[in-house]
This record gives sequence, structure tokens and C-alpha cells, in this order.
Amino acid sequence: MIWFVLAGAVALIALYLYSLFLRGEIRQLVRTLRWTVGGALVIGAALLGLRGQMLVASFMAAGGLGVLMRGRLGPIDFGAGMSSPNNVSTVSSAYLDMRLEHETGSVTGTVRAGHFAGRELADLSAEECWAFYDEVGDDPDSLALYKSWLDANRTGWRDYFASEFGMETGDEEADADTHATTGVSGLEEAYEVLGLKPGAGPDAIKAAHRTLMKKVHPDTGGSAFLAAKINQAKDLLLKEMASRKS
Repeated sequence: MIWFVLAGAVALIALYLYSLFLRGEIRQLVRTLRWTVGGALVIGAALLGLRGQMLVASFMAAGGLGVLMRGRLGPIDFGAGMSSPNNVSTVSSAYLDMRLEHETGSVTGTVRAGHFAGRELADLSAEECWAFYDEVGDDPDSLALYKSWLDANRTGWRDYFASEFGMETGDEEADADTHATTGVSGLEEAYEVLGLKPGAGPDAIKAAHRTLMKKVHPDTGGSAFLAAKINQAKDLLLKEMASRKS
């Protein structure tokens, strides 16, 4: 009877892990897998210890604690290549470093050049936001990134800028970010855009792509610029992997 219960528990855990993978929730998948494997090893060690098999139990306990505390079991890393340590994607331009949190979808940014270099976008006043908007107008990528941050963090900014500063807000202005992207420059940037470590496999790339597109797809009110960057990053990495196999 106990074996049927254990088999059922294993099947339920496997189904849950598979559902996390399908939804692209890689961080939660890794966390669940880590606690499942580590917990199973510790429980197994306790049972073996009660039966007097102390040597085997000590090895299992050490392995279980290693998984729970460090996420490692010998050469196996429960999380290597699946996501960055902070589960964050980064996109940079001449004026901005932007960060997208995978789990929350929040978009944050730091100014890297110009009059506001070193400042967080969230710390800029309304007047400073407009001044920075005017400053980055000569760089399409920076302007598109800045618009994505404004869309995510300053609702109604177009109307406000138009009324307070006389900004033109026609359809061409609103959609400029769709055409501004210059593409992903290389493999290193592609991994950063998807929030992955170099060497991530095709499954991890596709899962990260699915997760991010749910957050930034234009059909759900996201940024066309960020969506284009994410698509380009995925295509570049998968194409590179295919070329290596051929």
C-alpha cells in the first residue's frame, strides 16, 4: 500500500513540475525541484539511520543538505543555465540600462549617459522626465526603451507631456518604438535579454522567451520594442545552436 502512495506522490510532483515548465515559470520549477530532491534525500537518510545504516545515511544526508542549502548535488547544479541569479533580463542602449523582472513584470531603469547619468528613472521628477525624453530623442533605441519604462510606470504620460510640454502625440510618435530596434548585437547580449546564463539549452531559452513575452507582448499592453528584442534574442541563440549541430 505504501508503494502506491509513494508512486502517486511522485506522479503528482512530476505533473506539477511539468505544468511549471509549460507555463515558463522556470524559477519556481528550479525551486520546487531543489526542495523535492533535497527533502527526499534527507528523509531517506533519516529512515536509513533508523535502520542502522549510518554510513549510507550520512552520505545521503550530506547530499540532501547540499541540495537544500547550495542547490548542488556533486556536479549537478539545480538551476545552472536556467535563469540569471536575480531572474532579471537586461537591455541596454546609449543612454539607458533597463531591467525586467521575470516574475513581477516590473520594468526599472538607470540612466547611463547624459545630464542624468547614474540616476534611477523612478527618481526623476516630471520635469526631469520630460528633459530626459527630449535628451534621448536623438537615439531611437534609448527613446524606445524610455517609452517602455514610461508605459509601465507613468500611466497617462503621453497626455501629460502633451498638455504640459506641448509634445506631439500622433500615431507615428506613439508607435515609434516598434521600428526603433537595431537588433541584438551578439550572443552575450542575447543571454542578458532573456535573463539566462551562457550555455543555457534550447528548452531554457524557449521557456524564458515564453515567460517574458507574457509580460511585454504589445497585445497585453506591453512594449513592442522589448518584445522585438526578446524575439531577436531567442532566434539568435537557437540559430547559433542549430549551426553548431549541423
